[in-house]
Amino acid sequence: MIKKSLYISVLFVVFQISSAQISNTNISNSVLFEGEPFITINPTNTQNLVAAWMGLKNSGGQFRIAIKTRASFDGGISWSVVNSLPHFGNGFGSADVSMAFDKNGLLYISYIDYKQAPDSGGIYVARSFNGGLNWDSPTKAFDMYDVANKRPIDRPWLVIDNSNTSNSGTLYITTKPAPWIAPPNRNYFKASSDSGHTWTSIANIDGGTHLVGDLIAQPMAAPTTTTNGRFCAAYPSYLLAQNPLPAYYLATSSNKGKTFSYNTILAGLVTPIDTNFKNGYHLIASPIDSNKLVFLIPNGMNGDVDIMALHSNDGGQTWSNTIRLNDDALSNGKAQDMVWGAYNMQGNLVVTWRDRRNSNTNGFWNAGYDFYYATSNNNGLTFSANQKLTNQFVAFDSVLTQNGNDMMGCVYEGDTLYTLWGDTRTGKMNIFFSKTILSTNTNVGITMLEGEKSQMEIFPNPSKDYLNVSISNEMIGKEIAVYDENYKKIFNQIITDTKFKIKTQCFSKAIYFLKVENEIKKFIKE
Repeated sequence: MIKKSLYISVLFVVFQISSAQISNTNISNSVLFEGEPFITINPTNTQNLVAAWMGLKNSGGQFRIAIKTRASFDGGISWSVVNSLPHFGNGFGSADVSMAFDKNGLLYISYIDYKQAPDSGGIYVARSFNGGLNWDSPTKAFDMYDVANKRPIDRPWLVIDNSNTSNSGTLYITTKPAPWIAPPNRNYFKASSDSGHTWTSIANIDGGTHLVGDLIAQPMAAPTTTTNGRFCAAYPSYLLAQNPLPAYYLATSSNKGKTFSYNTILAGLVTPIDTNFKNGYHLIASPIDSNKLVFLIPNGMNGDVDIMALHSNDGGQTWSNTIRLNDDALSNGKAQDMVWGAYNMQGNLVVTWRDRRNSNTNGFWNAGYDFYYATSNNNGLTFSANQKLTNQFVAFDSVLTQNGNDMMGCVYEGDTLYTLWGDTRTGKMNIFFSKTILSTNTNVGITMLEGEKSQMEIFPNPSKDYLNVSISNEMIGKEIAVYDENYKKIFNQIITDTKFKIKTQCFSKAIYFLKVENEIKKFIKE
């Protein structure tokens, strides 16, 4: 339920643009554990970013993983205080967050909330009507028992159809059986046409002569949607009766998943990869051309794990050969993993990943790491020279062998790359943010000073004619300003007393933000 008042601790910012110094900002600041971030951007306000991740939180006297979020309305320069999504049972923990904006700026978030022994919970979806500042009450999309004995609630990905077709606004979630469920396993999906309040019955993505087979324990389906209203998902298969080689297939539906057609993305000999590497794959669709898709995957065909891309220019019917993105020496024993990618609205592509090329150790164990990116302006046919995202080399930590650090995230807007990842430079897994201008490979360095103590109170909220403001003595002589939802300043004055009124009767009915130095409060004008 949307709260009528929200305290936002704004992180005061001093920033600079520098090609010589890369800047990374810790936006989780935890002394415990924070992992598996996701980042998304509002198509109606490209200064509005939302970050989400898994983080430990004390709940009922016990530390449980919760889903935490932060929102920015100035392109990542400042961020709201951390918001936590609710649990739905005693002893429940959360995992696997995913988000998507629709084309009108409504934001959706999905996540797992569950416990084992007895197995309980499911996948939940919530909505934010104010750019990720807060969330309404989550509703259940999948239940632990939707498929008997399979617990279909692991690695849910949420995508939304933002086309101009009759499928516009349809939500899709793909999922698979829980990690403790032995094969044979299949992948699943559901769709919603009413903003995630109700969902279709659970159904399989694989089918026909493109089944997963009986040997793959975790057949994750990586989904996307296209500009002509198609729902697509990539998934692994190994079934000799279908194909003598292990394969990745593409399932495509133009009728909200009622029927699928299938094509082969990749088929080849199995290359053994240390299972400690994060081998998750990613499917993305161009936002301007429904025929253009890219499939990203770590692959060990060269003797160590590289980041590979395959592209399609005909809607997924045919695919290119694999193209190696990382430009370190071939077969040098240095591994790359944890791949993610995004298109901008001009149809250019960026790919990000974790990279061990600067480590003195080969393989996984004891190999430190950085994060890198590369760009493509021809739908993955060729890629730019690799550039580093991290401002320091991060030493190996055994926490990397554990769950909770399987992915990173990025969004690409115009010429700017926004990236989130987890690393262990602080001695604990924390979430780091980077903002990079790609054409010049310059980095927007952000120094954030967090102020959690409130020095301002406002009432009534919602406001009709006046907003009463009560403020600390330290604020006298400072400027107080009101900003609209687009972060445009519409009013300001110098503070001369600790208690005063701001006339609001001339404001339009909307949400506003009251800002003094490093503190912001939201209020509603009725």
